[in-house]
Amino acid sequence: MKIGSRESGSRGTSPIRVILTLAILRQVLFFSLPCAVTAGPAPYQETPITVKEASVTYTFGQQAVFSIQATASADITALYLYLQSESNERVEVTPVPIDPGPSVQATFTRDLRLFPFPPFGTVRWWWEVRDAAGHQLTTPASTFRYEDNRWDWFSRTAGPITVHSTVDDPPYMQAALDIAAVSLERIARSLNVPPPERVDIYLYPSLADLQAALRMAGREWMGGQARPELGAILVAVPHSDGYLARMEQEIPHELTHLLVYRLTGPGGYRYVPAWLNEGLATANETRPDPNMDSLLERARAEGRLVPLRNLCPPFSTDPAEALLAYAESGSLVRYIRQQYGDSTIRALLLAYADGADCEAGVQRVLHVGLDPLERAWRADLSGVGKWLVWMADNAPGLALWGLSLLLAFPIALAGLRSTKHGVRSSR
Repeated sequence: MKIGSRESGSRGTSPIRVILTLAILRQVLFFSLPCAVTAGPAPYQETPITVKEASVTYTFGQQAVFSIQATASADITALYLYLQSESNERVEVTPVPIDPGPSVQATFTRDLRLFPFPPFGTVRWWWEVRDAAGHQLTTPASTFRYEDNRWDWFSRTAGPITVHSTVDDPPYMQAALDIAAVSLERIARSLNVPPPERVDIYLYPSLADLQAALRMAGREWMGGQARPELGAILVAVPHSDGYLARMEQEIPHELTHLLVYRLTGPGGYRYVPAWLNEGLATANETRPDPNMDSLLERARAEGRLVPLRNLCPPFSTDPAEALLAYAESGSLVRYIRQQYGDSTIRALLLAYADGADCEAGVQRVLHVGLDPLERAWRADLSGVGKWLVWMADNAPGLALWGLSLLLAFPIALAGLRSTKHGVRSSR
């Protein structure tokens, strides 16, 4: 292609000149176009400020200590520590007091009992340093995973699932991997939701050891906890005989919460009533706790069943009350699943994620209120026929119908007598 010609009559432009011209145009265009600016920590800038060391150490559930050493040609006058926890868009900025000087060494201690990081989540952190000459330097962001470092964790991964254990026992860890893989696929299929890209399962050696990690949730008696926003679950599975049964209860239960969260999203998850969220998790256990059935039957026989309306908010932290709430909720979800199918469970979750309250969600999907639903479930639980439930639900109408029959009976009887009398008279 001919680019141009000289007025002196030259026949054209040499290939070398064409290449140089294109290179110059490219540079001009590149520096003329606006460029995007990404918010957040910047790489080290060429300033008179030097950061010699920046580090963090922490004790799980106690404190985290962030340290920095920096020098500058002018006095360093200000230090700022930036923190951002996983699943949190907010960045915390903390000014760290120092004595101004050309060399500073400072630490910031965060009390994790008062201001905890999300357990088993990732924390990003970086520093900003300023000096008296107007220079400033922002360090690159660093990250650390806030694990329970009271233990040495051994890990084993298969697909999206990683199992972390305090004991390096391949059969034990492989059993957890297999149960998790099968459960994740089964529950994801029932809810028609894709499984998470990553799931971390932490196996604690005892419930007592797990309590420190659960203390922030205020439910020390629980056998496990899901952190669905982080894709992590914590369960207590002692490395002893019977661990398979414990895994088949705890792992599917907590995985259910991760998949419900994935279906409803972070905004909708908080609207799912406890009876549905915990009931579904209980119903999904591969090997349900047999004590739950006896507990439920005893409460039914003694008239101590908790009303369904009381199971909408989070369950009581009292162990006995909460166990009964779990048993009832699991039984109710199994009843709904048997009567209406998995698609209805999914529809209920989406209705609540859409903002429906506890009553409205059931009304929208099942076309009944909480009270009729509870009566039908209780009747099924006690073996009462469906026609008795129908009679109970339609009692006012049936009463009016019966009253109308009573009122109509004397009139009909009087008419019959009048007819008979007329017949006799005609004879």
